[in-house]
Amino acid sequence: MADYIRGKSVLLVDDDLQNLRLLAAILRRGGLEPRPVKSGKLAIEAAVADPPDLVLLDVQMPEMSGLEVCRWFKQDERLKSIPILFISVLSGIDDKVEAFRVGAIDYVSKPFQEQDVLARVKTQLRLRGLQVDLVSHNQELEQRIDKQVKIVTASQQGIIFALAKLAESRDDDTGQHIERVQTFSRVLAEQMRKMGAYPTMLNAAFVDNLHQTASLHDIGKVGTPDAILLKPGKLTATEFEKMKKHCALGSNTLATVLERHPDNPFLRMGVDVARSHHEKWDGSGYPDNLEGQAIPLAARIVAVADFYDALSSKRCYRPARSHEETCRMIHAGSGTHFDPIVVTAFSVLEHRFRQIRQEMQDP
Repeated sequence: MADYIRGKSVLLVDDDLQNLRLLAAILRRGGLEPRPVKSGKLAIEAAVADPPDLVLLDVQMPEMSGLEVCRWFKQDERLKSIPILFISVLSGIDDKVEAFRVGAIDYVSKPFQEQDVLARVKTQLRLRGLQVDLVSHNQELEQRIDKQVKIVTASQQGIIFALAKLAESRDDDTGQHIERVQTFSRVLAEQMRKMGAYPTMLNAAFVDNLHQTASLHDIGKVGTPDAILLKPGKLTATEFEKMKKHCALGSNTLATVLERHPDNPFLRMGVDVARSHHEKWDGSGYPDNLEGQAIPLAARIVAVADFYDALSSKRCYRPARSHEETCRMIHAGSGTHFDPIVVTAFSVLEHRFRQIRQEMQDP
C-alpha cells in the first residue's frame, strides 16, 4: 500500500497554522505530499489550479466553513470525485450526519493521532486509486467491445450488401441502383427527422439501419425467372404476378434468419423493407394491401427512394424518365401511392436527389 500512495498530494485546509504544520509533518512522514492552505477560498483556488488526490478539511473556519467548501467541491465536475475527510471535533451526531450528507467520506478527530490520520488518509487514497483504475479498465473494455462490434457489424453488412449486389447483378440495367436507393433513403430519413416527423421512431439508429437495409429491398428477385426479369417489353398479368412474388420471397428468407436472431433490429427492418416497399398509402399495393401507417415506416421511405431511382433510370423495357417528370409523378402520388410526409421531405430534397443521381451515374 505504501508504494501505491507514495507521493500523492493532500490538500490541507485549516485556519489554525499549528494544525496545518502538525498535519503536514504527519503526512510527510507517511510519504505523502501535503499542500497546506488556511482558508476555504484558497482551498478552492488551489484545487482548481491543480486538483489534489485527497482533501483534509476543517469544519469550523471563518468566512467559508468546511461544509460550504465541501458542497462547492461536489458541484464541480472536475473536483467532485476527490475524497474529502473533515478534521474537527465532531462530537454531536447531527454534526457527523451533516458532514456525510454534504459529501465527506470520513473524518479525523482532534487532537490528532498520527497512526489514525495516516490509516484513514491512506485507506481513502487507496480506495480512490482502485476506483480510478476500475473506471479506466471499464472504459478500455468498452472501447475494445465497441471496436469488435464495429468490426463484426461491418463484416455482416458487407456480406449482406454483397448478397444484394449478387441478386441485382442478374439485371444488367440496374447499375448502381442499390447504392443510390440507400443514399436516397438516408437523406429522406434525415430530412424527416429535421421536420420532426415520427419523432418516436426516427432516431439516429433508425437512419443508420435504414441506410443498410435499403439494399435488401429487391433481394427476393434472385428467385425471379430471367424471362420475366429481363423481358424487354411489358409484362403480362401472369408474369407480373410472378414478379410480385419477390417481395414475399425476400422477406421470408430474411425472416428465417430473424428467427435465429430475434433481437436484431437490422434484420427486423430488412424484413419490413423487403416485403412492404411496394405497398401503397391507399392500400392498393402488394403483397398485403397494407394501408397508411400500417405500412412499416422504413418501407414507406424506401418506396419513394426506389420509385425515383427506378423511373429516372433506363431499363431494358423503357427509356429513363426525366428528373422533372419523375418528381411530378411522386407529388401526384402523395396520399395515394406514397406517405404524404415522405413526399413533403422529398419536395425539400428534389435538387439533392438530382445531384445524387448525377454523382452516382451508371457507367
